[in-house]
Amino acid sequence: MAPTTCTSTIPRPVETAAPTVGLDIAVALAEAVVESGFDAHVHPIDLLVADARRRGLSPVLAGIVADRTEPTPVRERALGRLLLHWDAVPDPRPAPDFLSHATIAA
Repeated sequence: MAPTTCTSTIPRPVETAAPTVGLDIAVALAEAVVESGFDAHVHPIDLLVADARRRGLSPVLAGIVADRTEPTPVRERALGRLLLHWDAVPDPRPAPDFLSHATIAA
């Protein structure tokens, strides 16, 4: 398998930041993944998975979304299922500036 390059326009966060992702941002990211694939959004997906794990959401679904060896349809379905439960354990921190609708759509 050839190495992939992240083409997402969402900048990397400062390593010490523990960002939170709101449901609206998570849905926009999922739509972007459907349109352009997981490889185009590697870092935002990593942030989303980290946030899902902090929220205590399904470690199995988060693991599937994070696993780049899983087939794309399996990862997409796991991402959708993860988002169904996104607000079950809300994170009260505001979404960081670097992860917004504008940066996902760009």
